[in-house]
Amino acid sequence: MTRLSRFGSFAAAYTVVATTGFALAAVRWGLAGYEVSQAADVIALAILVIVAEQLAVEFGDGLTVTASNLPSLLAIMYLDPAAAMLTAGIAGGWGFWREDSAATVLFNTSNYMVPTLLGALTFQGLHHALGFSLTAVSAGLLLSGAAAAFVYQLATVAALGVAVKLKYGRSAMSFWRSELAPFVQSFVIVASLGLAVAALYAKAGVMAVVLILLPLFAAQYMFKLLVREREHVQRQTELSDQYLEMNIGLAAAMVVLLDSKDEYTADHSAAVAMYCRDMAQAVGMSEQEVEEIHVAGLLHDLGKVGTPDAILGKIETLSADEWQHIHRHPETGAEVLSNLATYKNVADIVRYHHERLDGSGYPEGLRGEGIPEASKILAVADSYHAMTSDRPYRPARSSFEALKELRLAAGVSLDSRYVEALAQVLRDKTLAYRDGSSTDFMDEFRRGRSNLRLREELQVSLSPLAPAREDPAATQPERKQ
Repeated sequence: MTRLSRFGSFAAAYTVVATTGFALAAVRWGLAGYEVSQAADVIALAILVIVAEQLAVEFGDGLTVTASNLPSLLAIMYLDPAAAMLTAGIAGGWGFWREDSAATVLFNTSNYMVPTLLGALTFQGLHHALGFSLTAVSAGLLLSGAAAAFVYQLATVAALGVAVKLKYGRSAMSFWRSELAPFVQSFVIVASLGLAVAALYAKAGVMAVVLILLPLFAAQYMFKLLVREREHVQRQTELSDQYLEMNIGLAAAMVVLLDSKDEYTADHSAAVAMYCRDMAQAVGMSEQEVEEIHVAGLLHDLGKVGTPDAILGKIETLSADEWQHIHRHPETGAEVLSNLATYKNVADIVRYHHERLDGSGYPEGLRGEGIPEASKILAVADSYHAMTSDRPYRPARSSFEALKELRLAAGVSLDSRYVEALAQVLRDKTLAYRDGSSTDFMDEFRRGRSNLRLREELQVSLSPLAPAREDPAATQPERKQ
């Protein structure tokens, strides 16, 4: 027998128990012969239960928060057991169209009716033994109500444990242990708030209860709206993550494609990204700025994907027309990146990384303060690694020689602050770090992607509506508190 069939059999048997209990209660206490006021109480409590169920807040892990237990407790205390079970049956069966199977509907309905019967019998027994009045607030009334609420909650959780075992194969003992804290919390809420409402019912009747519950239902409705907003934020976060992954993957794919044309590009981009990151950290830039300049280093030569192979691999001096192709690559790369939402800030860093302080750079010939600070850092890192790398038209220079050239350009074409920041970063580093061979493109790409995703997750976790992480293994039949 499968789990679902075992659960179905249990639900059917539980329904027989609930139906039998209702029939015996109806015979013992009867449903007919109520005065008009008593019938009105039954109708009013049933309506309150329905309203509470309509406003129930459902979470993805199977938990439902609802105020329906409050009118249910009133029914246990002030209606005969049969009428209380009828009210409970409405609560359990309401919303049947949302359930995944008839067995779940039967179980939910029965697991309202049977605990209600047990709670009502507990209250009836204590009422008979203690002889307190139902129309006056007394210690006997409140203690008996608390005992009935305890039995009601205990029976509900006990049956849920059996259902979880049969339907999902989860240990009933494990479920009960996990439900101990929620059980205590729920009991305290129902006992305190429910008994306060019961005392009001004893003094002023059902209409006073309706008036006092309306603000509670309004608060529950607002909470439901907040949960819906949280779910909307969660969905938007999922879409943003997917879009982020697509953007990162697309940009990386273009650099890999470029590397197939010019083997120098990927290794050069990885080294420049590494130097940019460490320089930005050395000068005290923010975490977000460090991440952006790191990505800019990875993608700064992206625009060369449109440059002819013959120009990229040419050993001889480039002609004026060929230099025009080279001069267009920062703008081409920036235009590509500006169309990817994740990289809009990165696009400007890439666009201006060949600008120079004295106006001798390209594409716009910007000067001094007109050049973004991140682009100045990228210019230094790019120039350094270009000099320390083997190129078709010249051999690599040493790190010492490259730094000497950078210092000659400091304050003229390159920012001296960032030249010295690079010198500080290179100090005491290995030869592999100095020549850029200590990393590769995919290592830097994975690091950049991880940093971006961590920042996205941090922003979501700091949101007041941040969704909790759901454990798929925690799925269980609906429980209501």
